[in-house]
Amino acid sequence: MAPSNLRKTASLLRALMHYTAPRGDNKIRVRIGAAFACLIAAKSSNMVTPLLYGAAVDLVNGDSGFAMSALMYLVGGYALARLGQQVFSEAKQYLFAKVAQRAVRGAALNAFRYLHKLSLQFHMDRQTGGMTRAIDRGAKGIEFLLTIAFFEVLPLFVEVAFVSIIMWHLFGGFYAGVTFLTVMAYVYFTIRVTEWRIRFRREMNTADEAAATRAVDSLLNYETVKYFNAEDVEAARYDAAMADYEVMAVRSRTSLSVVNIGQGTIIAFGLMAVMAMAGADIQKGGLTVGDFVAVNTYLLQLYLPLNFLGWVYRELRQALVDMERMFGLLDEEPGIADKPAAKPINIDGGELVFDNVHFAYGDRPILKGVSFTVQPGKRFAIVGPSGSGKTTISRLLFRFYDPVSGAVRLDGQDLRDVTQASVRAAIGVVPQDTVMFNSTIGYNIGYGRNGASQDDIAAASKMASIDRFIAGLPDGYDTMVGERGLKLSGGEKQRVAIARAILKKPSIFLFDEATSALDSRTEKEIQHALDTVSKSQTTLVIAHRLSTIVNADEIIVLAEGEIVERGTHRQLLSQKGLYAQMWERQSSG
Repeated sequence: MAPSNLRKTASLLRALMHYTAPRGDNKIRVRIGAAFACLIAAKSSNMVTPLLYGAAVDLVNGDSGFAMSALMYLVGGYALARLGQQVFSEAKQYLFAKVAQRAVRGAALNAFRYLHKLSLQFHMDRQTGGMTRAIDRGAKGIEFLLTIAFFEVLPLFVEVAFVSIIMWHLFGGFYAGVTFLTVMAYVYFTIRVTEWRIRFRREMNTADEAAATRAVDSLLNYETVKYFNAEDVEAARYDAAMADYEVMAVRSRTSLSVVNIGQGTIIAFGLMAVMAMAGADIQKGGLTVGDFVAVNTYLLQLYLPLNFLGWVYRELRQALVDMERMFGLLDEEPGIADKPAAKPINIDGGELVFDNVHFAYGDRPILKGVSFTVQPGKRFAIVGPSGSGKTTISRLLFRFYDPVSGAVRLDGQDLRDVTQASVRAAIGVVPQDTVMFNSTIGYNIGYGRNGASQDDIAAASKMASIDRFIAGLPDGYDTMVGERGLKLSGGEKQRVAIARAILKKPSIFLFDEATSALDSRTEKEIQHALDTVSKSQTTLVIAHRLSTIVNADEIIVLAEGEIVERGTHRQLLSQKGLYAQMWERQSSG
């Protein structure tokens, strides 16, 4: 194994130990210790059986007048040793099962939590199907590594040590030496060849993630596929990804033949050498037939597990590759992080200030010196053509991004100086496209405040004017909404979003083009609900339809990232500028 791979493996194992034997969890550590004790006891019982078996053969073979009681003693001891080996092995599995599952749970949860800490930009750049597959494979890799390492690898090396010591003590150093060298040759060959094969697994993983991403992306966009009769196109794209996976999988399986042939050759020569030595010693009178049987039994006990070593090592390395991908997600920089001394924001009124804010996506400037103030309890609207930077303002307010320069402040506090969680807790948003969880409508409304009671959810639903609709559903609040809320209409989803925002009891409301995708009648109903719930509260409205913001206390017009006009609806119309042109187009349309 190359030094870089050794360092990478050591780093992964250190990370794994953090979840396997966490500090302060004495119960888990006691389980590990007890499982290891059962392992030693099981192998000790296993080492006794060849000796008892060989002694019984010598007893039966040596004298036709042997004492039956002596044979029963040996046979009984043999049976007890076999039973002990089985009992201790099962006890070991029972004790270690919780250790492995706790580690899997902890690592998967940590990766899941960390993904939510990463920036919006990270999630916009990555593909969901590939990430979820990486976490799934990584969790399974941890379970496999811990289980196989404790149940196969560690027992094998304990058995090699025991057999070598017994062979040395009973039959001489030459037997022990040949046995040990055979094992070492087998292990060395397996490791070297498997390292060569590992790259095929990495290529398989890449192809697998690509196929998963295409499948998830296509199924999430089911309606779009149907709109354009693109089933065959999607199938062809998925098949192309699976074809790449097929090539990598075939290469991996073909290279396995090289491993199997080499391992079989080493085992065959090792067995032949030891058995030939034992036969010669019997001829010289140095060993008995029982000794020959014992030697053969020890070798079979040792070499049979070795047949699995190649598979075990391959799978362990593949598990490490899978874990590497999952733990690699934890190496991603969050992008937006709280300062070490950040404190929760203190909202007193809800004054919002954008102070000379500049922002860019890479080299593409989006906002150029934007400044405005939303007074407490006032309704402030932002309008402008597509691409003018309206949605970017909402993302800066939620601190999905930080300004390149300038500052965003709430009640005089720079958002970069306070915790992200407290900022987001203070803002209730109704977005243009309400994405819902594939759960009940009650769960989706209750998502606005963790721990909300059913009465709270019902009250918020009433304020959002969706209570009658829910009451008419067969299962009421327990009605499933489907993937991304596809079972609900656009207006119904927006009302759920309003109820969710109401339940949150925010200090500031953000309506991000909340009615732009609705028909005129539904828009008026939703707009009335929005006006009602946000009355006398600081409200920022990002609007496409100007009819929804005519009563705003102040309106700014963005164009190419700059504020080009500001004022009330009447003032902006009188200026006969961009706002007036937009109003005329929408009115005539």
